[in-house]
Amino acid sequence: MIDLKSEIDLLSANSGKYQTVFPGYITHIRFPQFKNMTAGSQINFDFPITALVGANGSGKTSVLNALYGAPMRNSTGQYWFSTKVDPIEEGEGSPNRFIYGHFNHGYKHIVETRKARVRKFRDGRYDPNYWEPTKEAPGDNMIVPKIPSGKKIVGRSLDRWNPVSRKVLYINFRKELSAFDKYFYFGKDPIVQPLKKQPANVEKQSKSAPSRRILNKMDQVRHDANFLAQVIATGDTSKTLRGRKIATENRLLNQEELQIISFVLGRDYSEARWIRHRLFKGDGGLSIVFKTKHGRYSEAFAGSGEVAVASCVVQILAVGKGTLVLLDEPEVSLHPGAQERLLAFLAQMARKKQIQVVFSTHSPHLIAALPDNAIKSFYQTLDGGFSITPSTHPYAAFRRLGMLNGQDILVIVEDRLAQSVVNLALASIDDVAISSIFRVEYVSGGADSILATRIPIFMEGTDRIIVLLDGDKKKTDSFEDPDLIPAADNINLESKIIERTGVAPQLLIDGGIGGGNTEQKIKLQRKYLSWIRKHLTYLPLSSPEEIVLTAAKTITAADKGDSQRCKHCLHALASENLGRTATSEEADSFGTFFLGAHKKESAELKAIAKALVSFLDCVKA
Repeated sequence: MIDLKSEIDLLSANSGKYQTVFPGYITHIRFPQFKNMTAGSQINFDFPITALVGANGSGKTSVLNALYGAPMRNSTGQYWFSTKVDPIEEGEGSPNRFIYGHFNHGYKHIVETRKARVRKFRDGRYDPNYWEPTKEAPGDNMIVPKIPSGKKIVGRSLDRWNPVSRKVLYINFRKELSAFDKYFYFGKDPIVQPLKKQPANVEKQSKSAPSRRILNKMDQVRHDANFLAQVIATGDTSKTLRGRKIATENRLLNQEELQIISFVLGRDYSEARWIRHRLFKGDGGLSIVFKTKHGRYSEAFAGSGEVAVASCVVQILAVGKGTLVLLDEPEVSLHPGAQERLLAFLAQMARKKQIQVVFSTHSPHLIAALPDNAIKSFYQTLDGGFSITPSTHPYAAFRRLGMLNGQDILVIVEDRLAQSVVNLALASIDDVAISSIFRVEYVSGGADSILATRIPIFMEGTDRIIVLLDGDKKKTDSFEDPDLIPAADNINLESKIIERTGVAPQLLIDGGIGGGNTEQKIKLQRKYLSWIRKHLTYLPLSSPEEIVLTAAKTITAADKGDSQRCKHCLHALASENLGRTATSEEADSFGTFFLGAHKKESAELKAIAKALVSFLDCVKA
C-alpha cells in the first residue's frame, strides 16, 4: 500500500530545501546547558524524519522535551520540572537553555531562537519552571543580526527572534494504553464495601444468586462493561451515568484510518469503533472495538500494539500541515514488519502534510531505511555527559548499543597480506562502530577457488558478505544486471560468467555439476551473476603488494600494474631487511609493517575504506 523506499526517495528530492518547503521546519537544535547533554551538543535536522538512537538515559527523551517546548506557547517545563528529590541545578547566571534554528521568510535566512528556564511569578504564583524566549547571547555563539533601524520583520521582537509558530503532537508509546489496560494493570483496586446487615425477618440470599458487590478489578470491569456495551449500541455520546455523559467520543473509524491501521499491523480490519469514555473508576481513556472476518473484539483482547498504532494513526491523520510530530519509542509492542510499515506511513505523511517527525528508538527495524544523516546516535563522553553524532549508519548506531552481535559483515580476500591491507583500511575509518562491523578472512585456494566454489555457497546464505579480490583478477569495470539479459540468451549465461570472472562456477545443481536440471542451472547462473554484481569487488591496483610499495613510494615504473613483479619486489625487500631469504609469511608480515608505517600516504587504503562503507547501504534492510 505504501512503499517505504519510494517515500524516502521522494522526501530526499527536497534535500537542502526542507526549511523553505516545510512550514516552521526546525533546522537544528543545540544545547549550551541542558540536562545531561555535553555543552555545545547539536543536532542538525537534515531530513524531515529524524531518529534518535542511544542507550537508556542518554538524553533522547530530553531532546524530545526540548523540541516540544520550542514552538510558540509551548513549554519544556511541562515535561521537565524541578522537585526536592530531583532539583534542576543551574550555574550562576547560566540557566538551562537550548537554541534552535528555523527559516524566517521575511529575513530570508535561517535564524535562531533561544529558550531558557527562568523563575518568575505568573498568575499570582511562583513558577520556577517557566521557559521563555530570550535575547541573542553572543556567549552562546548567537549572531546578532544587523537590521536597519525602523525596519520591521515578522517574527522579530526587538532583540530576539520569536519562537516558531507550529502545532506539536507528542506521543509517548509507553503511555499509549487502552482504557482496559490502564485500569486493569495500573489502576487502584476498588474499595470493598461491607455487607449490609439484613433484617432478621428477611430470608437469607440464595448461594446461587449473583452478588452485586464489587470485590476486585475484574468485578469492576464486568460492571462497567455493561455501560460500555450500551454506549457501543447507541453509536453516539448520548448515554449518561450519574448525570454525566459516559463517552466524549464514539464513532466508527473512517476508511482511510482503517486502511492505514490494517496496513501497519498487517491485518484486515473491516470495522473499528473509537470510544473515549470515563468508565473504569473514572480513569477512563480509549476503548477500540475491532472487527475482522473472524469476529469482533475489544481492546481488552487486542494486543497493546493494536491500540497504540490505531491511536497514533488517527492522531497523525488529524494533524494540520507543518505539525511537529514527536514520538517516544514507537516500536513498543510492534513486530519488525509493523515497525517498518509504521515508518512508511510516517514518511508518506511527512511528504503529504510537510510534517517534521522526530522519534527516539531502540529498534534497528525503524531506522534501516533512513539515510545516514537522519540517524543521530547518542554516546557518553569521558566526563559522563552525552553527545550526538551528526550522521551514522544504522549498523553503527546499533553496534554502539551492542545489538548487532553475530551480524558482522564478512570480507573475503585472497591471502594473508590482503587481509592485513583491508584491516589497515578499516582502521582508518574514524567511526570505530562502523569499522568493527567488518570481519576480514582469507581463504585458501586463491581467487579462482573463491569464484568457482565459495561464491555458489555464499549466495545461498546471508547477504552480509563481500568478496574483495586482487585487482589483477578484474575483468570488467561493471557487471551487467542479469534481469536485463533476455531469456533467449540463457544458453550463453556460462560464457558471460567466464567473461566477467575468468572461471566457470561449480553451481549446486540437482543431477551433478556436469549436467542435471537445466531450468535450475539457468536460475542459479542468473543468481550467480546477480550476487557478484552486488557482492564482488576488487582491491585498487594489481595486488596488495603493489598497494604496499605505492604507499612507501618504492615502486618502479616497470613494476606498476604487474602483480608478480610487485610480489618479487616486496619479497626482496623483506629478505634484505632480515638478512636472509624471507619466507612467504615473513614477507607478508614485513608488508604489513611497511604499509602501516606509510598508511597516511596511501590513497588506496582510503579507497578501500570508502568501498566497504558504501557496501553497508546494500545490506541495510
